[in-house]
Amino acid sequence: MSGLSTDVSPWLARWGLEPDGWPFSTVFTRSLLLPVRQDGRPAMLKLATYHEEVRGAAMIAWWAGQGAAPVLAREDHALLLLRAGGEGDLKALVAEGRDDEATAILCGALAELHGPRPRPPPEGLIPLEDWFRSVARAVPQGEVFARGHELACALLAEPQDVRPLHGDMHHGNVLDFGPLGWLAIDPKGVLGERAYDYANLFRNPDMETPLSPGRLERQLDLVCRLAGLEPRRMLQWVAAHAVLSLAWCLEDGMYPDRSMDFIDLAFARLDA
Repeated sequence: MSGLSTDVSPWLARWGLEPDGWPFSTVFTRSLLLPVRQDGRPAMLKLATYHEEVRGAAMIAWWAGQGAAPVLAREDHALLLLRAGGEGDLKALVAEGRDDEATAILCGALAELHGPRPRPPPEGLIPLEDWFRSVARAVPQGEVFARGHELACALLAEPQDVRPLHGDMHHGNVLDFGPLGWLAIDPKGVLGERAYDYANLFRNPDMETPLSPGRLERQLDLVCRLAGLEPRRMLQWVAAHAVLSLAWCLEDGMYPDRSMDFIDLAFARLDA
């Protein structure tokens, strides 16, 4: 936590908001969220509790509704977003056996986010190299980190198609906005190779789906066709990102669940 205020009262008054539900926070972002209405329009008030989320707010404002939720107001650590009102849910699509459809929607959202913008991106984006230092620090903890570090260093040494990235693209961060379509929320504000933004799709939306027989190969083919990416390099990013996620998990003192199973699967595919 950074000590940023989570008192919603000033923002309700400043932006003419009426509460439309109970406040809540998410496990990973830890920002305070409150459903509200502004002149009858459903919106979501978000108060960041640490500065990564402030950087993400600048990023989503820069996208200006192209592939991301429209920003209605932003100041300091406070963000007011249009609230998603559609009935679609990407996790539900996967549960219904429509995994490929969900992946295609995610790829479409990323294509919009990665598109050209008339203004330069916000300052302070985090280079991917900074994130992968967590893997370097974890090398003494096992061979998987040594291999992940070697792979990441090779990718980062010769980056391709570098641009601003979402940084945390998954099935819970693209929502159904009805007539506006599927739009992204909760970016991290990262700068790096475009392919990295697709890597997290392969490990989601749960721990079981990514390990189902043939799923990695099928999604690799689908993502690369839709995004115009080279399959082996995409697979390298998938493996490197999976090791990075494991390193973060250990840093946070969390049990890695079945993360190693997916890492083994990705490396086996690379070695095939």
